[in-house]
Amino acid sequence: MKAVKKLASLGLVGLTICVGSINTLACTGFVAGKAVTSDGSILMGRTEDIGAAYNKNFIVVEATKYKADDYFEDLNGFKISQPKKAYKYTMVPDVKEHGDGVYGEAGMNEKGVAMTATVSASVNEAVEQNDPLVENGLREAAMLSVVLPRINSAKHGVEVLGEIITKYGATEGNIVMFADQDEAWYMEILSGHQWAAVKVPDDKYAVIPNSFMLGYIDLEDKENVMASTDIINLPKEKGFLKEKDGKFHLALTYGETLKEGNRSRAWAGQHLLSASQNTPYNSEVFELFVTPDKKVSLEDVMALQRYRNEGTVYDVNLPGNENIRPIGTETQAECHVFQMTTDLPKEVGGVMWLAMGNAEHSVYLPSYNLITDTYAAYKVQGEEYSKDSAYWSFRGLSALAETNRQGYGNSVRAFWDAYQADLITNQAKYNVALTTLYKKNNKKAAKYATEVSMGIQKEAIEKANNVYSQLMTKLANDKSQAPKKDFVVSTDTKAKVY
Repeated sequence: MKAVKKLASLGLVGLTICVGSINTLACTGFVAGKAVTSDGSILMGRTEDIGAAYNKNFIVVEATKYKADDYFEDLNGFKISQPKKAYKYTMVPDVKEHGDGVYGEAGMNEKGVAMTATVSASVNEAVEQNDPLVENGLREAAMLSVVLPRINSAKHGVEVLGEIITKYGATEGNIVMFADQDEAWYMEILSGHQWAAVKVPDDKYAVIPNSFMLGYIDLEDKENVMASTDIINLPKEKGFLKEKDGKFHLALTYGETLKEGNRSRAWAGQHLLSASQNTPYNSEVFELFVTPDKKVSLEDVMALQRYRNEGTVYDVNLPGNENIRPIGTETQAECHVFQMTTDLPKEVGGVMWLAMGNAEHSVYLPSYNLITDTYAAYKVQGEEYSKDSAYWSFRGLSALAETNRQGYGNSVRAFWDAYQADLITNQAKYNVALTTLYKKNNKKAAKYATEVSMGIQKEAIEKANNVYSQLMTKLANDKSQAPKKDFVVSTDTKAKVY
């Protein structure tokens, strides 16, 4: 788990400070098949929940040709030869000051393949005794940088990652997802060398907290299932295989007992999208793939990533519910959603929607894999607040809004909702224009994609800074004036069309 690795590098003092909040340092994943989405796209995303103040960047990594003796090396000793040709890709890395590796987290490569890595998950004691995690194996910090530049399809992503885990071992339990225009794959790294993956059903969705979710898998179904050779043989021979309803169950066999912070998010996601199914909160395990009550839209996934159980007895905004772990937590460093749509050329794949900071009071901005650069604010380094940083523009506004969710936050959320709706409407126009241009000239299409993306980034950051200034003034005045009135954003919500 990313949080654990961070704590290990902080020493005893850092451990003492952070261990009490370890359950908040986690992620929530999501994926939906194209038959259950409102626009027929595959939707896949994740929240990166690592800290209330944790600067992230968004960059482009250019295609590279390597020599036979070129290697990728991680800080833990993991080392692997580079591919002869590494594809260009985007990613959302840590700033260098965090000091624990790249943590590319999410991105899309030039073949139109999207990857999100990872949702951390813990293995149980029996697994550690019989196939322990490997200290110098592949970890989350290196995973996207190693895998995404090598793969040409979602399924190929599973194959490449599976081969690496089998050969080099894994340092952590992790859940990884891949998607292209045709299909999405869900993969669990279950021990030092065991892994399993399934193709996401077109007619289902999944909400994934920090726990293994796979149950029974049919190893004979080669079209929809891939797994390490000993995924069943190992626990069977060592005597720790567990069953449910008479069939072996991967999550019960390899994972820890479901923790409360994971239970609350699995239940919340299924309640939000499938309330009619009345999923029991105290279920021993939750089904991974579920049928939604209605078609799932891009906006629904964005709402899921900021969901705080509003309208239920578990609403974390209510007194007494402060210790319930929501999906929409303030510890989100960034949130992303991939919209893999056939409205775009296959090599483009789809649109990546990225929100810096926590989704509750931030906005998702679109980009293509064709971009050649990102706006300068997305490349600002450092762990401290900077007015020049994209992350801090959005996170700073969120911090102010959340000092008073009712009086301040509601107006900020309404402002971004209106602006977000405009961005989504405009994106359909950009998709048409890009597709037309791409058929004629790839380089011109890349230039157009970059100009659109950077223009939106610049505009959104300026709006965030404007609202921040308004809200800071309001907050300062509220300290000395009465009666106090609710904050109202006065900035235009229209998005410019590029």
